[in-house]
Amino acid sequence: MAARKITLYCDIAVSDIVCSAIRDYAHAAYPEGGSECAQVARYTLLELAADIDAGITEHSHSVEISKRPRAMVKAAFEYYFNRKEAEQGITSSHQRQLFAELLGGKTVTTSELQAAVARDNAG
Repeated sequence: MAARKITLYCDIAVSDIVCSAIRDYAHAAYPEGGSECAQVARYTLLELAADIDAGITEHSHSVEISKRPRAMVKAAFEYYFNRKEAEQGITSSHQRQLFAELLGGKTVTTSELQAAVARDNAG
């Protein structure tokens, strides 16, 4: 039987980006007053961000989440990086790859994120 959970391994700075991306996407994709299904999706994403925020601390660098909202989290990352690229005029392919790997169970640290940003900025 396939695992029903995903474990995210990251530090607080990376977690902050994950939670921000999820929250921004939840508000943009599922605004208040939408259909009942949309409101459930919005609630699910906002609760997920809160769970990640609470789970990743100075002393705990992993949190287990349901696999069910994985597609929405991927969409949240896409939304986050698309907006970032539009605002800054640079690509974020290395950062995107890093966050995809995070969903795949890889540990992602601030130093790895900084290196990905540097590679993206270098072109």
